[in-house]
Amino acid sequence: MQKKDPLGRGLQAILKDIEEKRTVSLIPVERIVPNPNQPRVKVDNESLLGLAQSIKEKGVLQPLIVRRKGDQYELIAGERRLRASIMAGLKEVPVLVREVDEKESLEIALIENLQREDLNPIEIATIYKRFVDELGYTHEEIANKIGVERSSVTNTLRLLKLPDWIKEKIMEGKLSPGHGRILLSLKDENQQRKFVEKILKEKSPVRDIERETRKIKKNSELLTLEDHLSESLKTKVHITYRKNRGKIIIEFYTKEDLLRLVEQILYDRK
Repeated sequence: MQKKDPLGRGLQAILKDIEEKRTVSLIPVERIVPNPNQPRVKVDNESLLGLAQSIKEKGVLQPLIVRRKGDQYELIAGERRLRASIMAGLKEVPVLVREVDEKESLEIALIENLQREDLNPIEIATIYKRFVDELGYTHEEIANKIGVERSSVTNTLRLLKLPDWIKEKIMEGKLSPGHGRILLSLKDENQQRKFVEKILKEKSPVRDIERETRKIKKNSELLTLEDHLSESLKTKVHITYRKNRGKIIIEFYTKEDLLRLVEQILYDRK
């Protein structure tokens, strides 16, 4: 049984198409210019050094993809390989030259970056967002393109709604994407800070944090109901709730006040 490409058609199929129509050429590194739309967020220097050492020993095993820009070549895919090749002292690198428009160039670059193993969830979310904003993709189309569930794309994109300081913690690996999605349910940033401190201090698993945030959310909903009832009845109202049971306590201060409340509850149809 043939193994399914995890990235759908993906970069491997694109490379195959190019190899069938183009031959690999050696191009001086100084003639290759950066792609202004390069989607890479961060490059790990240690892994770059490791790649440079591998290139010294074995050469560049996968050609870079470029397109012509006057008498130069604009990089489409292979930024890490180019950087590592320069570090390794190479003067020329193997390339496949492809004539593509801006949209296809960006699409190839984005797909190649999603193949990296060292991407953090925020970097992935940022790439997904570029598919949406710059290429007009729907979440479903992104999912089909890269071979994941649509819900995975949607949930990953939601992480970008978090405050920057929480996104930084996710990028550093101190918080998981699961923690991030739960923190999104807390609208108050002070509450978010308290839970982040708890997670970092106690190494709290996602399930425990989810359970505690649900309690806060439920309490918040009860407070809202109390406010609505108090406003409607023109008196203080207290609600207690536990294990699907509870009490509604309506305060009154005079006999006339009691009669007013009874009449309003029993006969007010508005």
